[in-house]
Amino acid sequence: MKRICLGMAHRGRLNVLINIMGKRAESLFKEFAGELGLGKNQTGDVKYHQGFSSDIKTSKEDVHLALMFNPSHLELVNPVIEGYARYHQDKIEDAERQQILPVLIHGDAAFSGQGIVMETLNMSQSRGYRTMGTVHIIINNQIGFTTSKQDDARSTDYCTDVVKMINAPVFHVNAEDPEMVSFITKLALDYRMRYKKDVVIDLMCYRRHGHNEADEPAVTQPLMYEAIRKKPTTRANYATTLMKQGVIEQKEVDAMISDYRQELKEGERVAYNIIQPKDKNKRAWEMLWEDYFDATWLDPYESAISKKQIKDLNKKLQKVPSHFEIHPRVKKMMSERQKMADGKINADWGFAETLSYASLTDFGTPIRLTGQDTGRGTFFHRNAVLHNQLANEDYTPLQNISDKQGRVQIFDSILSEEAALGFEYGYATANPESLVIWEAQFGDFVNGAQAIIDQFIASAEAKWGRLSNLVMLLPHGLEGQGPEHSSARLERFLQLCASHNMQVCVPSTASQIFHLMRRQILRKFRAPLIIMSPKSLLRNPLAASPLHKFTEGRFRDVYEEQYDNIKPKKVDRVIMCSGKTIL
Repeated sequence: MKRICLGMAHRGRLNVLINIMGKRAESLFKEFAGELGLGKNQTGDVKYHQGFSSDIKTSKEDVHLALMFNPSHLELVNPVIEGYARYHQDKIEDAERQQILPVLIHGDAAFSGQGIVMETLNMSQSRGYRTMGTVHIIINNQIGFTTSKQDDARSTDYCTDVVKMINAPVFHVNAEDPEMVSFITKLALDYRMRYKKDVVIDLMCYRRHGHNEADEPAVTQPLMYEAIRKKPTTRANYATTLMKQGVIEQKEVDAMISDYRQELKEGERVAYNIIQPKDKNKRAWEMLWEDYFDATWLDPYESAISKKQIKDLNKKLQKVPSHFEIHPRVKKMMSERQKMADGKINADWGFAETLSYASLTDFGTPIRLTGQDTGRGTFFHRNAVLHNQLANEDYTPLQNISDKQGRVQIFDSILSEEAALGFEYGYATANPESLVIWEAQFGDFVNGAQAIIDQFIASAEAKWGRLSNLVMLLPHGLEGQGPEHSSARLERFLQLCASHNMQVCVPSTASQIFHLMRRQILRKFRAPLIIMSPKSLLRNPLAASPLHKFTEGRFRDVYEEQYDNIKPKKVDRVIMCSGKTIL
């Protein structure tokens, strides 16, 4: 095991940071005092949400333990961890996916109550999302905020019953028996490593204090907390057991407690086997992204390519195996694209988009494109994955551009928006040099993923100083028939924009999407890109671009109207629009 990717909400988080991951108590106390070390454009976030990572020395190899930053929205971090883990598995080309382990720590009420848990479980064995097994640990304190009656909290006997959908084993274990917890944890890990599937530890326990430091739980659970107040702590119980067995004496117990508290007071690290980082002031993630923190919107880039490159790349995109029979409509489309590459006709949207991917992967950029019906494209414009009409097999030309190209992954996703988008965000935030694209089937479908957009995509830089290069494609974002399929909510994204945290674009020509996609990688500036990709313009001759638009110029932030009779100095009104304007 090389890396453990850990996601959890609030309960027990400070304990994990201090006692397992080796965060210095001094640093934590400073954060509680308001010393957050914020950079530009950062507002900060509560201490329970900060991420952390450390290297732990084991008897074999060192293990990197990364605790993901998370928002208050319970369980939302689940797919983000899966995507983050999947990237690291891909990075080291671990085909069995056994050297990177995702671990998710849940609350009992949230595990049964949040739909994103089911969506993430549904991903666990699917081709585009599998990480070959996640260890789920449920901190089952039998209460959700103030709700403890089972018939208020769920409709099942156990909070873990949702995992029956993937036949994952569940180990219910008494948290007051530390040695049994240790044994069950090893058993769960053995199961994951052998069968490469999810496994669940239901840690039956209780919450000694209220929901937070100032909360009084006895107001709503008087009998429960009367019983809890009378119980010795788990540490005290374990010490008593060991003393009865003659393993330890009272003076040793007292010394351990005294030494531990003294170390905390002195700000020392109390976790065992933590390897001191070479740069004490930087975490691994910060060192990976440090070249991008000071980048600006105006950073230079060159997105044009030569005519020779266009011809060479199109030749690779046109090539299919000799035994492969493509559909007549796809054959016609490829014939048209050959004419576009030769400059005989103007290039349409599908040609331009695919050419941008081919040029980037040829440059060495890893590309991951997922979404509902993404391989073909909702409106038949992409056809990046070709299907043999005579056999059950497919072929992806973008994966066969050159020997040194970047990895290209194109998957039709499960029918999910929230978890699917969260997964791609996690994948994108792990690597600044990859182009990660999530496409909604229709632009309005993204509304089902609004929590991911609000809590991670739009705000991660402000809250946690985390950058991302994620691209969201929202097909016919504002061009549907009536309000149903015209509700991708451009205005909602614009309301979330501040301090260059996101880019929201409505490209109106083929060359614009070409330069926009290339700019996302070639420019040092890193921010999520939301594209209202059209339907009516995909094959509209007015939106097609001549070949010279690809060999010169760049993306134009504002595409002004070209009228010979307009004299700029005499203009007294400028209308900026996206979509259609009726005067």
